[in-house]
Amino acid sequence: MEGMVELCHGCGGCRGPQETTGGVMCPTYRATSEESTSTRGRANALRQAISGDLPDEPASEEFMTEVMDLCIGCKGCARDCPSEVDMAKLKTELQYQRHQKSRPSLRDRLFANIDRVSAFGSALAPLPSILQRLPGSNIVAEKVLGIARERNFPRFRRETLVDWADEREPQVPIEDATRKALLFPDTYTNYSHPEIGKAAVELLEAANVHVEVAASVTASGRAAHSKGFLDVARERAAQNVDALASEVVGGWDIVVPEPSDAVMLQSDYLDLLSGQKVETVAANTYGVCEYLNRFRLDETLDFDAPEVSLVYHGHCHQKATKRDHHAVATLRRAGYTVDALDSGCCGMAGSFGYEAEHYSLSQSVADILDEQITASHGEIVVTPGASCRTQLSGRIETQGTLSDEKTDQPPHPIQALATALDRNGGAD
Repeated sequence: MEGMVELCHGCGGCRGPQETTGGVMCPTYRATSEESTSTRGRANALRQAISGDLPDEPASEEFMTEVMDLCIGCKGCARDCPSEVDMAKLKTELQYQRHQKSRPSLRDRLFANIDRVSAFGSALAPLPSILQRLPGSNIVAEKVLGIARERNFPRFRRETLVDWADEREPQVPIEDATRKALLFPDTYTNYSHPEIGKAAVELLEAANVHVEVAASVTASGRAAHSKGFLDVARERAAQNVDALASEVVGGWDIVVPEPSDAVMLQSDYLDLLSGQKVETVAANTYGVCEYLNRFRLDETLDFDAPEVSLVYHGHCHQKATKRDHHAVATLRRAGYTVDALDSGCCGMAGSFGYEAEHYSLSQSVADILDEQITASHGEIVVTPGASCRTQLSGRIETQGTLSDEKTDQPPHPIQALATALDRNGGAD
């Protein structure tokens, strides 16, 4: 931690204008213009705390609240900072140290285990959605759990992506396939938006990929990792690596619809585990658009995209790991006109935007993105992140849909590509 903090040399790039530092870093500073919310401000405070110049140690309640609480973990500094100071990684470790000293809140535990909450919600669907519509339910959620009353919980589906996959046969025989891929059923896609996973399967099959949904895996551990439950994240990483490593050795690729979960397997697992197995899994994991672009699988498809222009807002974690360009490339090859924004975090940042005390800042960060979208020339916003689509729901006039499905969320790039196939009968 000390070495990471010392990487900050005070250049102030995290405070600079977007034109000189890139679009990701540092969203909280851009929303507040306060030094304490910049990467440099947090790094200086950490340096002082580690050296003993502050009365509080880094993992103390006061330090975490005053210094680290408003870091939204976007990883923008890992890309845009000249020294690549990874404040998100530092915050996660401090949260973990804090959990060792005091019992985590119920809200933190719920968000860290959102996969289990989602599984329960899916089993009871549509009851959770009905209960949420009861008068006063949002106020109760804020009073009891600290979840902003302005937020709606995700909608859970009774039939999950895994359920759907279990009832169908792959459409491309394995012996005839160009490649074979295991689709990782991330929590959000599996329980809340299986239509995105279905579109991914149909798109990959159209590109002559034999696709199966990965079995014997659990949640990626992203939610637990982001809340500082590193022990839980490590357990889930170990289970997934054990389940996937032998498959990769056998020639399978791992493809993940949700960007934050893809980056979890590609990057964060290497911080949690060591050895050949995790390195093998990390090196052979791809986002869906990344997979199509890296192996040029989409070049075999006959696209006929609708005559609409898209505004593309990428996911922070994919930007930080330099994987965000793949979606833009595939969308353009499909025939779309794409305005790719040099944008920062949407402000939702996983659970951050759900937390009552952070709701106002979350909206302030989103306002910056809104201005960029409004200034663009696109008609429909497309974004891959579940948090981004939730945050942008109902906020912007340029939002639209590419299908007949009724939704207030912007489409995923996978859905845009599948729609282009639909016009030629290439996808169901």
